[in-house]
Amino acid sequence: MKRRHFVQGTLFSAAVIGLPVYWFNRWDYLTIHHSAGASGDLDLLRRVHRRRQARDPVDEVPYHFLVGNGKGIAAGAVVPSERWRLQIWGAHVSARNRDRNFRSIGICLIGNFQNARPGAVQYDATVALCRDLMRRFNIASDRVTLHGETPGEATLCPGKNFPRDRFFEDIRQA
Repeated sequence: MKRRHFVQGTLFSAAVIGLPVYWFNRWDYLTIHHSAGASGDLDLLRRVHRRRQARDPVDEVPYHFLVGNGKGIAAGAVVPSERWRLQIWGAHVSARNRDRNFRSIGICLIGNFQNARPGAVQYDATVALCRDLMRRFNIASDRVTLHGETPGEATLCPGKNFPRDRFFEDIRQA
């Protein structure tokens, strides 16, 4: 409850001092992640986030969107988090990248792509989501990164089996 009051107060303050135009048009990047677990949903990722980032003032998953694999969230279902609904910053890259957390939309695919490839339905939904967000917020394809390829990050996310080259080719197509 304390965290929710912080967020509500922050949003109210931003509205009062005239930031709404900037606030809702600040999205400059997309960052792609995997959950690193075979299954998951909002509740599971919320609990994991509370354990890993207990000091985050937002009591919510670190991502703006989850894309299901059929194990917790239906395959291809795109689930927006409270971070997206409230249009607030993410917590999906490291603290070394505060600007990227603030201006990047975090998209997490449920699954562990160190062990397997994303399914076709999940992959297609992710590409469609990225294309839609890129169009809506005028985000160029060179501003879409995989978590592990984001400057300043040191991780294998979204895993060695994520079809990197195909993904970047697919999001560039209109």
